[in-house]
Amino acid sequence: MIDNQKPEDNSPGSAPWRAVGFVGLAGLPNVGKSTLVNRLVGQKISAVSRRPQTTRERIHGIVTDESMQVALVDIPGVVEPTDALGECLMDWVVRGIRQCDLVLHLRDARRTDTEDEGPVLDIIRKSNAPVWLVWNKIDRLDRPPPSGAGGPVEYDKVFAISARTGRGLDPLRKAIGGALPRGPLLYDPEQLCDRDLRYLVAELVREQLFRRLGQEIPYATATQTERYDEEEGETVHIRVMIITERQAHKPIIIGRGGAMLKKIGHDARLEIERLVGRPVYLELWVKVVPKWRKSKQRLTELGLRPRDFG
Repeated sequence: MIDNQKPEDNSPGSAPWRAVGFVGLAGLPNVGKSTLVNRLVGQKISAVSRRPQTTRERIHGIVTDESMQVALVDIPGVVEPTDALGECLMDWVVRGIRQCDLVLHLRDARRTDTEDEGPVLDIIRKSNAPVWLVWNKIDRLDRPPPSGAGGPVEYDKVFAISARTGRGLDPLRKAIGGALPRGPLLYDPEQLCDRDLRYLVAELVREQLFRRLGQEIPYATATQTERYDEEEGETVHIRVMIITERQAHKPIIIGRGGAMLKKIGHDARLEIERLVGRPVYLELWVKVVPKWRKSKQRLTELGLRPRDFG
């Protein structure tokens, strides 16, 4: 936690102090955490799909304005781990939530039961930070959103929003700014994310795998940027490797005559061009790596496993 009592640094060239801190987003898979981060940041930095558990790593979306700088900690949806990858995801969850000054518990406003919320609540209780309840997806309700009273956690505040449309976000944003301690900026004011472009490019490709491919295939894939070259004139040249576990998945990802891979590449390229603001030449290729989700070495190489974990 930042020390509120420390005097502000008003020396020449220093940025004025603002409300500064880390805000964690906790919730079940597919509740809209990544959509909320992207909406508040104003730029797509987290992969989004209708599939649960699209997010695999902790990622900070950075919101800076005249009154605050907030690092939104988008963490994977809470699930029971079934393999080494699942264990790594839950490690990212615990690490992310423990560093937060405030936790937003996102819930689907269409579901008021708490039957599946046990693992999420266990994680939230490890944070030792104030917890706010945020009902999401109110644009899909035909009734007033739930009050949050009588829930499984003593919430300090309750909000109702639609991360997809932006409804209700202004009160939430103002409340966040009013709840955080004042301090010096943690990031450059122009920075929107704590990850580099190579990471974001790979995520945008992986997002299209979730959008285009059915059944279990997207969960058995990973992406890694092998080349990011913006030195060759105006066009950025990018090469991304798609890893999959099974040989049978490879022809499905590529498609007949390469049709599926072309669609994935086309849609990913458009998103990448929006991100970098320049034309992009995107090359994709598929590699089979059996049981990569169970390999600690491979998970570390892909950045999915903290190097000091296990």
